[in-house]
Amino acid sequence: IYKGKNIELESNPVDSIKVGNDYIAFINQGGNLRVYYNGETETIEENIPTSMIATANALVYKMNQRLMIYEHGKQTQLASWALNFYAADSIVTWQEASSLNIMAYQNGEIKTIESGYSVQTINSGKTGKNIFAYSDMNNQFKIFYNNKVYDTKASNIRNYKCGLNTVAYIDRFNNTFNIFYKGAIHTLSEQPPKSYAVADNMISYVDANNNFMLFYDGGVVQLETYVPTIQNAKDNIIEYYYDPELKIVYGGQTYNVDKFIPQQKIMLGPNSALYLDSNNRPKYFYKGKTFENIMIEQVSQMYL
Repeated sequence: IYKGKNIELESNPVDSIKVGNDYIAFINQGGNLRVYYNGETETIEENIPTSMIATANALVYKMNQRLMIYEHGKQTQLASWALNFYAADSIVTWQEASSLNIMAYQNGEIKTIESGYSVQTINSGKTGKNIFAYSDMNNQFKIFYNNKVYDTKASNIRNYKCGLNTVAYIDRFNNTFNIFYKGAIHTLSEQPPKSYAVADNMISYVDANNNFMLFYDGGVVQLETYVPTIQNAKDNIIEYYYDPELKIVYGGQTYNVDKFIPQQKIMLGPNSALYLDSNNRPKYFYKGKTFENIMIEQVSQMYL
């Protein structure tokens, strides 16, 4: 469905459907990679990619060693021979096979994060929407943000998560819970958390004393004095459940949304959450408001 019109893209079954903000990519029955963009469908590769990552703004994929990006109707080669690669909404990073340089593509530009002479290789890496965290060959934990590499002075970091402008990580050597936020590193706790979740510009975590805490836009507040049954984060939404209450953190505020909600039926998206209530009826949380009775009939499947 595009601009209210139902459009048939293929008459035969397709595979590996990927969806972004302004495109749909799929493999057709002939094994071609095709993309629908701005009302038109085109074949961008005549073979099946080795791997694909669909971000909000672009499709990033590898054809054997060749690393490609398709964004806003344009196909661009990022590297002729890339090793592992990582992609998020506004950043793509990879390591070149020949030079071992760690590279980044952001805002339409390709640049070198670190030369292969200094880092040798990437041991592990993760991306947030505009940030890349990685460990080099010496296990030094580093963060690439706003065209700058930050050395956290920490090593052997294995437990970390990324969000917009944000990286949270547990330093087992110093026994601390830390956050990188907009270029600065803060220690949130002198003891590792029991659990944590990372969203855009905010982190929820259960501290060593079972307090449920929230870091939001530079400050820390206490959400609850108990451990939630579950906590999940995606985009700029954090949801947590404590029988029987479902609560959502949005924009730094906590909303009591509903009761007796089956956890597996909650879906999160930008500014929103979609779930089935105790009567198996869909409800929609959007920017602080909950909309009920959005469907008269019961539904079997939902998408957000």
